[in-house]
Amino acid sequence: MDNQINEIMSSAIEKIKTVVESNTVIGVPFESKDGTLIFPITKVSLGFVAGGGEYGSLKQFKETNKYPFAGGSGAGVSLQPVALLKVKNEEVKLIHIDEKSPIEKLLDTIPEVMKTIMNMINKDDKK
Repeated sequence: MDNQINEIMSSAIEKIKTVVESNTVIGVPFESKDGTLIFPITKVSLGFVAGGGEYGSLKQFKETNKYPFAGGSGAGVSLQPVALLKVKNEEVKLIHIDEKSPIEKLLDTIPEVMKTIMNMINKDDKK
């Protein structure tokens, strides 16, 4: 059974390697028209599970001296772009993709502020 589980795990890991490689985290750079090199940076999350067991009847084991094997494996990969590394004229700058600018943060709060104002107006109208 150990050898069969090892084969399942080896096969699954080889397939995962084709998806997740060093170029996945720090991507292949591309050059803009002004000569700036830009490297995409990605967050990679990986989950993996494998297992198996030998199942069958005692009669079958006595006849063949082994139980039939059943096993399987599964994996999940999540790739999320998080930043760009900008290199130009010996200057390196990290630009976060997932961070919001102060203006974006302010715009996100507008619906809640409006709701609060409307509630205050409605309370005053009832009085």
